[in-house]
Amino acid sequence: MPSHKRLLLASGLLLALGFIGTAGYVLIEGAGWWDAVFMTVITLTTVGYREVVPLSRAGQFFTVVLLVAGLGMFLFLATDIARTVIEGELRLVLGRARRSRMIERLSGHEIVCGYGRMGRAVVAELLRSERSVVVVEREADRIAALSEAGVPFVSGDATSVETLQQANIASASGLVACLNDDAHNVYTVLTARSLNARLFIVARATAAEAERRILQAGADRVVNPYQIGGNRLAHMVVKPTIVSFFDASLRGDTDLQLDQTVLRAASPLAGVSLAEADVRRRWGLGIVAVQRKGEVLQSPPADFVLAAGDVLIVFGTRGQIRTFDEACGERDTASRG
Repeated sequence: MPSHKRLLLASGLLLALGFIGTAGYVLIEGAGWWDAVFMTVITLTTVGYREVVPLSRAGQFFTVVLLVAGLGMFLFLATDIARTVIEGELRLVLGRARRSRMIERLSGHEIVCGYGRMGRAVVAELLRSERSVVVVEREADRIAALSEAGVPFVSGDATSVETLQQANIASASGLVACLNDDAHNVYTVLTARSLNARLFIVARATAAEAERRILQAGADRVVNPYQIGGNRLAHMVVKPTIVSFFDASLRGDTDLQLDQTVLRAASPLAGVSLAEADVRRRWGLGIVAVQRKGEVLQSPPADFVLAAGDVLIVFGTRGQIRTFDEACGERDTASRG
């Protein structure tokens, strides 16, 4: 039986015992209702202050039974309260230890700092993309929401070295700083970059001047939600069909998708030109762009020679992309360069 139901049951039995004791003194000794309540209370609580009515042999026997029952009931209630408190504390401790062990075993995961409206959207998209996520949050109501949703989290300040280490930042692949304050995002980026030089960091900035500071702090990308929101509203008016298509592609609502993959060292395409690779015929894909060492070449020519580590932006169906990945690519952080 759940602990709260046990507590309700014990409380109900205690109240019932109080009612039985009051009725018993009224019926056995002919006491007034208030005197009967007083006798019941001092008997159940073992105070024994004084008897307000003389007790007959039957009344004395009833008092003994009431006293023993009351003691047992109080002990049961006290034990259940203590057990509920201890179980709750133990559950918290064990849950914290379990989360810590699970986070320590993670590798290549994403850390999301802040679980406000934007943080929730980031976490939802990462989970939809089947990425491992650890959230850093310090607000109690948001932590409760994370716990209920079963999302791994660390309770603490995202600007703290200790907190980010608890999130296993050394083994993380990326970090998203989406705190409500630009200054905190700057400090979070600085701290994260000092702990993991290879980390791919994306940060939110609400003020235009903050974008430069966040980039200087070590972020790889900075997102201004207001600017992006304005651009998106304008594009929805001017190019609604294109926006709807790309949205559906990114969400996975359509079979045709834009995706990216990194050519692995042993890929059969490494060292051959696009014309020789013949990706369209072999896999049915179109290569939209190629990224190499941070530079993006759009619509690469047929004589462009591919190399291991190139990031290919491809367009095709899910099945075609999956087959191509298995044959030539790998999914890793290099695609974020």
